[in-house]
Formats: sequence, structure tokens, C-alpha cells
Amino acid sequence: MCLTPYRWVQTVALPSQDRSRPAMQRPSPTGFADRPVPAAQRRAYDGAMGAADQSDKAAGGAAGGAADEAGDETVPEQRMNNLEHLMWLLESDPHLTSQFANITMLDTVPDVDRLRTRLERAAQLVPRLHQRVEEAPARLAPPCWRTDPDFDIDRHFQVTELPPAFQRPGGLEQFACELNGQPLPRDRPLWAFVLVTGLQGGGAAMIQRMDHTVMDGEGGLRMSMAFMDLERDADDPPAAQAVPEPEVEPSGSLFGGLLGAVGHQARRRFDETLHGMGEAIDHVRHPTRLAETTGELVDLASSLARQSRSVDRRLSPLWTERSLDRALATLDVSLADVVDAAHAAGVTVNDVFTTAVVEAAVQLHVAAGTTPTEFRVAVPISTRNGQSGTNLFSPTLTLLPASPELTPQDRLAAISATMTVAKEEPSVSAMGSLASGALLVPTPLLRSTGRWVTSHIDLVLSNLRAAPFDTFMAGALAEANYPLGPLTCAAANITTMSYRGVLNIGVHTDSAAILDATEFADAIEQAFSVLTN
Repeated sequence: MCLTPYRWVQTVALPSQDRSRPAMQRPSPTGFADRPVPAAQRRAYDGAMGAADQSDKAAGGAAGGAADEAGDETVPEQRMNNLEHLMWLLESDPHLTSQFANITMLDTVPDVDRLRTRLERAAQLVPRLHQRVEEAPARLAPPCWRTDPDFDIDRHFQVTELPPAFQRPGGLEQFACELNGQPLPRDRPLWAFVLVTGLQGGGAAMIQRMDHTVMDGEGGLRMSMAFMDLERDADDPPAAQAVPEPEVEPSGSLFGGLLGAVGHQARRRFDETLHGMGEAIDHVRHPTRLAETTGELVDLASSLARQSRSVDRRLSPLWTERSLDRALATLDVSLADVVDAAHAAGVTVNDVFTTAVVEAAVQLHVAAGTTPTEFRVAVPISTRNGQSGTNLFSPTLTLLPASPELTPQDRLAAISATMTVAKEEPSVSAMGSLASGALLVPTPLLRSTGRWVTSHIDLVLSNLRAAPFDTFMAGALAEANYPLGPLTCAAANITTMSYRGVLNIGVHTDSAAILDATEFADAIEQAFSVLTN
């Protein structure tokens, strides 16, 4: 077996600006390394991964998923849901790509053959990992997922030494940005993992790339359990059992694909008609419910109006430019300190995280001689409610207070109140229907509108919850996980992942908007220090 690096690595160009930052510090919480996982804790974590709760008051927060048409991870939906379809159409513009990545820091180089075998097994267990996208003719139906007959694990798992040009402080982060900037081929399953060796101290890193249409961050964490271990020398799992896949319409010809698309739309419209008739009969039988429904429609209209006002103009007077140049900086914060601060203030962990980022952004603006008043922030609201699925989230926009006159504690209280309202917006639960309406717009207009809207977003914030204990990858301890969340034309995406008692935070920035990602990360770290002191 021969594993080769990506061919483009040989010629990748260094960015013109050297954004040096000290090499990633690998957190080693006292008492964690190689500690056996108690059986009760293992069962509790397995349950949490099977049915993640939406509350983030204890330690983690909502992380993402898609609003309607919940699929199932073992037998997924045959076609994309409306939100996935919308993301698929928009990301033909590279500024609007929903592709995301994660850097897993490893204490040593894992057993490559064993890791390859585990990833191949995971691809058999998780259908989306061996399926490619097939589009319907003339957009008559959402794209469907079909088994890739040419699936080859070596197209999705590669090994390379960190190129010499990136062997410097901050080099691994920039290498990950350059790698994630390469679009995943659309004619094969939409994921690729690269094991990077040659790091200082003998460690390694796994850069995991995935398209958002495959699954959200929370779904990706659950998928990772198919190739991660709870012990360094864990026994190999049993051979994978083939997961049953739903019947799909034959697509041997354009005519066959056309018939399948028309059939899918006819079934969907029939189901919607039956649902509507049922609601009409229910209103006749129970007239008071008609008033309730009318009130709900008014609330939804008001919610949509608030969302539309959130994108009428750019708010940051500093972060006005956009490009495809990316930078990444990372930092680590004690989860216990954040939990204590949240409990003391009567807010959530996610509120403390959000406030630290906004406070840091305010300080950067003031240092640059500008005075912000509000920031436009996009936050994915989890809609899992105990369900399993690939994408179960609803994106929502909100305006957060950025006046320099607010103290960090006052800002925390204000942001907590704002986020509580944002999570209850009726537009959150209606996102699937809204995405369905957007799909009626011609693709070029959809892309231009999407770019206009998202370019007015200052920050994208997301909060993911991983294992509270050690996990291993083919014999190597996973020391930290740093996310590279999608920017989709925003100035920055800051995503935190709580793992074994530490918040691993990835500060992923557009270099035209934010000139120094490291400075932003340092400011966030300082804001956390103030909030948790």
C-alpha cells in the first residue's frame, strides 16, 4: 500500500503576509492522559452522542444541524433536505462554500495502516461517506445521494509531511487553511482527511475536511466515533456490517433521472396537500385553533422582519473588505473556569463564549480608532431535540451590543438576554420552509443575493461539544481539536469545541477583513480572562 501526499502540496504558494504565532500549545489537563474511561462515563457519553441535548448550561452548547426533514444517520434521507440543497447551490460560488475542517492534534504518529483500515470501516458504516451527490435534471428535485461505484479510501485519506515552507510558528494552521481552500471534488464523496507528520516533538495532526451538506459539526463528532478509540491499545472492532440504504430511483439515463425527479416532487406535493387538508379539517372541528394559527403566522412574519433588518447594511466600520485569503489562530481556555463564570452570572457557557468574542472584537475596533455600536452575528441553532441526523440546525442572525462604553459584565448580561430571544425566534423552526422558498429563485440571483447578505455578517459563532475524556486515533492520543468553521463571506468564524476539560477555539478569519488573526485570538483570550476572573 502506498499513501501519497496531495499533489498540490508540492507547489502551494505561501501567503504574502507572515502571520507568525507560537506553535500550537497542546493542552494536557492534569490526570487525563491515558486514564481509563470508567464504564459509567463511557455509557453516559455514548448516550450523549446518540441523543445530544440542546441545553448548553453545563458545558458545551448548541452546535448545529438543519431545520426540517430530519434524516437518520444509519439510513439517511435519499435526497438532500431543503437547507442542504440551498447550501449546495450557493457554494458553487467559492465565497459561499460551506466546507469546514478540523485539526486534531496527536501526541505521536498513529499506526497508518490501522488508521486507514478504521477509516475504510467508517466509510462502510456511515453511508454519506461512500456516497456522492447526483443532481436532478433542471433542479426539479433536490440532489440525491448515490453510492460511489469507484469509491477508493486512498482518494479520501492521505499522508504527508508538513512541507518545509510551513515549518514555522503558525505554519500548521496556515497549511490547514491552504488545504481547506481547495474545493472537494464534486464527483466523489465530499470528505478528505490528511495526516500531517513531521511536527516538532514527534507529534502529528489530522486535518479533516468535509462539506456541510454531508453533515453538520455535531453529526461529524458522532461520525468520528466510528474510527476513534477510548483506549490507546484498543482492540480492533469487528468487521463492518453493510448499512441498509434506501431504494433510489434508477438514473441510467436523463429520462430516468427526469422521471425520478418528477416522481419525488409529486410525492412531496401530495404529502403537503394531505397535511394541508388535515389542518383545514382540524380548524373546522376546533375553531379556536384558527386564531392560534393566525397568531403564529403574525409572530413568524415579525420574526422574518427582524431577520431581514439584520442584513440591511454593514455594521462593522472596520471589517469591510472580503476575499478568499484565510488565516487561522488557536487558543485554549479552561472549561471549568468558564462553567464557574456562567453559573455565577446565571447565564450559559455559550453566552460567556459569545461575549468573550464580541468583547475582543470591540477592543480591536477601538484600537484601530473606530467606534462600533453593534455587530451582526450568525449563530447555528441546534434543532436536534434528541433526533439523529446529518444536518439538524437552523442558521439565525442577530445583532449584538458592541458599544465600548459597556463593561464586560454588562455586555454579558445584554448578550445573554439577546441570545435567549434569538433561540426562540419563530423563523428558527421555519427555516426548512424558508429554504424551500429560496430554491424557487434562479441560481445566479440566489448566489448574488446570498453573497450580498452574508458579506454583511461580521461574525459566525458556533459551539461544539466533544468527549469529556481522552480519545485515541490508531494508538495516538488526540490532545486537542481546533475547528475551521466556514466563513461564507463573513469576516470571521470562531468555533469552540469542548474536549477533555478544555475549550479548543479556532479563530478562522478573512485576511482582507481582519489583518491579524493572532491579534484577534489574543484579544479573545484576554476577554475570557476578564470574564472568568
